[in-house]
Amino acid sequence: MARREYEAGSTKKLGATRVKAEKKHDRFSALNFGWVKKIKWLPLLSITVGCLLTISALVFWDDAVDELDQEIVSIEIIGQLNYLKSDELQGQLNRHLGEGFLSLDLNALKDEVEGMPWIYSASLRRQWPGTLKIYVKEQHPVAVWNNDAHLNEYGEVFQPENVVVGEGVPSLLGPIEQAKEVLQRYVNYRERLKNTDAEVTLLSLEARGAWQLRLQSGVVIKLGRDPVDEKLDRFIKVYKLGLNKKVDEIESVDARYTNGIAVRWKELEESEDKASGSI
Repeated sequence: MARREYEAGSTKKLGATRVKAEKKHDRFSALNFGWVKKIKWLPLLSITVGCLLTISALVFWDDAVDELDQEIVSIEIIGQLNYLKSDELQGQLNRHLGEGFLSLDLNALKDEVEGMPWIYSASLRRQWPGTLKIYVKEQHPVAVWNNDAHLNEYGEVFQPENVVVGEGVPSLLGPIEQAKEVLQRYVNYRERLKNTDAEVTLLSLEARGAWQLRLQSGVVIKLGRDPVDEKLDRFIKVYKLGLNKKVDEIESVDARYTNGIAVRWKELEESEDKASGSI
């Protein structure tokens, strides 16, 4: 009987010990490993791998660049050139042969090319393993500016070593800050005169704001200050009415008057009142 009681008591103690052990184990698990289950392992692993790759790239970057940075062995110039000689441009750019294919500063080279007088714009592209392609757009001179430079179609001034004077290229004069306005006025006056046989070859703007143009015939037309359009229209009207038939005899026309124009003839004859005839 006593033995049975002892066995029962032992069983109770053993059961109590197990319960305590299980409770202790549960508390230990909850205390130490519960947070592990909440970790998002995939993003953490991705970040870790990314960091390792970045560190490796930084460590070995210089060696990789040195290995891939081949010498430039060819420079190709692409674009239509009408005024700049291609062999001269090629000669200037060939000094970059032998430089690093990857280490070459393309922005600096672009600025260098666009700084050449006849080049309007340039774009550069590498072609593996050692070719550099340079696409260029040449300046298009639409007018001679102040006798020593040119204007392009945007009214921008550029100054090559030699000014090109071609047929149909007008001469424009004026303050440099008003170059675009002078070009726009030239286009306007050319359009106004297109229904006549008169062609503008020179247009000038004086510092005080007075306009003057010269026709292909050599006749100088003084327009003065604004408003100029009305004055030019009066000249065109008289020109069409018969003044064009005497253009070879005319030296200049003063259109600065409010109600008419004054003609200065080439030959002055004392017997005729032709020196400053008014119309």
